[in-house]
Amino acid sequence: MLTLAMLAALTTAVPDGTRLRPSDRCYTLTRNGQPVGLERQVIRAVRIGRERVWDVVIHQLVAAMRFDLRDHFTLHRRDLTPIAFDSRKDGVEHVRLTYTPGRVTGWKTGRSGREAVDVALAGPVWEGDLWGPMFAALPLAPGRSYTLPLYQYDKGIGSFTLTVTGEERVGDAPAWTLDAGTDPARRSTYVLSTADGRTLAVRAGPFVTTPGGDCTGLG
Repeated sequence: MLTLAMLAALTTAVPDGTRLRPSDRCYTLTRNGQPVGLERQVIRAVRIGRERVWDVVIHQLVAAMRFDLRDHFTLHRRDLTPIAFDSRKDGVEHVRLTYTPGRVTGWKTGRSGREAVDVALAGPVWEGDLWGPMFAALPLAPGRSYTLPLYQYDKGIGSFTLTVTGEERVGDAPAWTLDAGTDPARRSTYVLSTADGRTLAVRAGPFVTTPGGDCTGLG
């Protein structure tokens, strides 16, 4: 958990999108050591007109909890600021957003049905549902803390806060250990390769995500 000293040392950092690489990875989610689901993470380099962008899909399926969520991000290649975001829950689209300078517009599904989204932004924000690849694009270094403004369709404007709390090895791979989240009271531990930033583990309470598994059918 972030201490007061860590919070005081937070600095705003801009992700460097050139740190990412195209990839297609499968992860297994366990709860109290028992496999309960899968996550496929696909990063593709594409173009929209003349602009090079990252196209990212993260699809999570936890059959035991009847949870099926597919998030799709279109991001500026240079700094990962969002261009568009859409999400499908149980196969049905429930969010669609478009980001332009100073504004996010679109719609989300609320209790009464489809609700319009039209929010003014004071400056650049990052997509609040994208975690691992976003953290990998930061200039991570031992002991450093970071803050990053975000917009999340349910929670609105907020910020990521994260600290590189240490180093560990996952197999033969050296890795950074990060304390990360959007709420000081609810934190996750991300373990990212120091070589290429790929996610090697995520720990959140009883849930642990690690590479491996069969993600056939997800994407």
